[in-house]
Amino acid sequence: MKNEEFVDDVLRKVGRNVVLFQQLEQLLKFVVANGNLVGFASELKTLKEAQENKVNKQTMGTLVGQYVENSNPESDTQSTELEEMDEAYFSFNFRIECDDDYYKSRKEALAQLVTERNDLIHHLLPRFDMQSAQSCRALSKELDEQSDKIRLEINRLKATAKAINDGRKEMVAYFQSEEGRKDLELSFLRQSRLVLMLGDIATKMSREDGWALISSAGHLIKEHAPEEFEKMKEKHGYSSLKKLIQASEIFDIHEETTPKGGARTLYKLKAGWEL
Repeated sequence: MKNEEFVDDVLRKVGRNVVLFQQLEQLLKFVVANGNLVGFASELKTLKEAQENKVNKQTMGTLVGQYVENSNPESDTQSTELEEMDEAYFSFNFRIECDDDYYKSRKEALAQLVTERNDLIHHLLPRFDMQSAQSCRALSKELDEQSDKIRLEINRLKATAKAINDGRKEMVAYFQSEEGRKDLELSFLRQSRLVLMLGDIATKMSREDGWALISSAGHLIKEHAPEEFEKMKEKHGYSSLKKLIQASEIFDIHEETTPKGGARTLYKLKAGWEL
């Protein structure tokens, strides 16, 4: 093989590896930008665009750091809890669960690839002796080995990206389904101030048998949250506390005859429920 052919072979493999590194970087951007999205429904589009714009400006080293830390066994994964919501609040988080040894090995492998990428782009030419066939052969072998490592990471990231995409599709399909819409409505209702107050009253002010009077709960709510009580039908669609309690599906209701022959309605939290 002529020396020019050795040089052309190296240049071809340099170009191939540059493209592979770009593919790897694009996958990292997708995973980092889409693996975690939290916010109200009305904000999601804006939040997603802002997140993608931010990620698109980051270096490969920064992207790798964020991607790897998402699988850190010691990282904090606490979720944000809101006291009351007036619209749907979504939290989508993709996380790779692993042990400490795997996390450290992935961190080292990806950090090494970042170093190799920077070397390929910025420092290859000084050690590329185009006049030496031996230098070209050695560099050609090095580039082939590098190519194998990049392709391995690309395949791993493709699997991760697919899992994220599939997870998002399943979430969208669920919330568009009848079951999803009902669960969302129930979630709103159960986190409303009225239902939380009803649960607190049922827990703290019940009789010895565990039942609490709905009428007593109504008096307390009118006293401490009159606006909530007045706007109950407008806000939740129910004209009475009894209907609201039944709709929440977390309380048991019991009709009891009074000593004078009348009737009263009692309620209590279902077994296993806490508010």
